[in-house]
Amino acid sequence: MPLVSAVTELVIAQLMFLQYMDPKEPIYIYINSTGTTRADGETVAFETEGFAIYDAMGQMKTEINTLAVGSAIGQACLLLAAGTRGRRFMMPHAKAMIQQPRVPSSGLRSASDLHIHAKE
Repeated sequence: MPLVSAVTELVIAQLMFLQYMDPKEPIYIYINSTGTTRADGETVAFETEGFAIYDAMGQMKTEINTLAVGSAIGQACLLLAAGTRGRRFMMPHAKAMIQQPRVPSSGLRSASDLHIHAKE
């Protein structure tokens, strides 16, 4: 599921609720997400959605265990890495992939982006 604003709000609310209910109990986050893009590559949300969850995870006093169960692509991969050190896991056939940040079409692009775009 892509990280759209409704998902971001729900995840942050759940993190806060779980920490409030029992600060000593670890939180488990199971990740199967294409980040801020759909499976077909279309952008459906801003990258700030992932950063909002990342910041909320960083504020938690509770141990956060992250587990990739399918795909952790783009911002979802960042969230996988944001788990507590030593408590980040992936299933054997899960995939994790970082994407280059999006650049507005009117903005400057890196040489590698222009080269990739030209080849497409």
